[in-house]
Order: sequence, then C-alpha cells, then structure tokens
Amino acid sequence: MSLFGRESRVEKHFREHAHLVYECVLKLQELMPLFYQGDFDSLEDKVHEMSLLEHQADEIRRIMEIEFFKGAFLPFDREDRIILAELVDSVADMTQETAYGICLSQVQFPVQFEEDYQEMVDAVCETIRILKESLEMLDEDLAQAIAKAHEVEVNEEAVDRIERRIIKKLYNAYRKGDFGILKLIELKNIATRLGEIADRAEDASDRVLIMVAKRRG
Repeated sequence: MSLFGRESRVEKHFREHAHLVYECVLKLQELMPLFYQGDFDSLEDKVHEMSLLEHQADEIRRIMEIEFFKGAFLPFDREDRIILAELVDSVADMTQETAYGICLSQVQFPVQFEEDYQEMVDAVCETIRILKESLEMLDEDLAQAIAKAHEVEVNEEAVDRIERRIIKKLYNAYRKGDFGILKLIELKNIATRLGEIADRAEDASDRVLIMVAKRRG
C-alpha cells in the first residue's frame, strides 16, 4: 500500500475512533436517569453497552498504532497523532470508570440533585461533541480545528463550575443531615469523575493546538 493510501486509512480510523469515544460518553445520558431511579439492573446493562463501545475504540486505536509503526505519516506528525489518539482514548476510559463507579455505588440518589447532575452530564457530552468536531477538522480546516479546540476549553471550564457547585451543595446537604458521610463520598466521587472526563477532553484539545502550531511552522 502507498504511503498516501495508508495515511488516508489512518485518518478514517481516527475519525471512527473519535466517533466511538463520543458514543461511549453519550451513554451517560441513558445511564444517569437509571441511577436517579435506582434501577441498578438496567444501569448495569447500559454499563455493558458502554464497555463494548470502549472496547471497539481500543481496537481501532491499536489498528492505528500498527499503521503508524508501518510508517504512516512523517515522524513528527506520527508522534503527535499517537499521543492524541491515546488522549482521546483516555476520555472513554474515564467515562467507563465513572459508569462502573456509579453502578457499584448502589446509593439511593437524592432527588434534589437530579437537575444539577443532569446539567453536568449534558455539559460533559457537549464538551466531547466539540472535541470530536475539532478532531474531524484536523485534516480539513486547521482554523476550525483551533476554534473548536478553544471551545473545548471554554466548555471544560463550565463543567468545572458545575462540579464545584454540586460539591458545595453536597456538603451543605450533608451538614444539614440530609444524608450520611458514605453517600456524600460516593456522590462527590461521581461528580469528580464526570469532571475528569471533561479534563481529559481538554488535554486532547491542547494536543490539537500543538499539532496545528507545528504544521504552520
């Protein structure tokens, strides 16, 4: 296979990988309502569906790494693409870890926090959607890739604000005696992990900016 043919195939895999990671994160929007309702059996099924998506993303990332090993792209670009693929993959890893934590927690969710957590989940999903668009633009429109990468940063900051608000409200509710220390810890950990998904998306967007800067010389 020619070099250009190999690179074209890797670019296609790269977009497929980003799409699968995004689909993995979107599963949170199906999973969280089950958590609010305390339906842990159905929640476990959703975690399994998420795991399958994460596994597919892993497989595509491995295929890309083999193509890189065979010589796809110039060395400087190859290194950046490998790092970027790993950073994007870590988004799916953190999403799966969050889902497992929710499934294992088995805590009764306090209804007064449903809107806050759903707002955070929606903001996380939106952050990953924008990251996916930034990645898609890398081989099409560098200016758009930059713009979307900066947008990821803005959204990550919004997720951080929601996370801090949730944690503050959790501590206030705990001090009022609404629930005990174990539930406080579990709910705080879930909020922190959701925030970490957006943090990892920002790490990936930072690598996009580095790649664009190198290409522009």
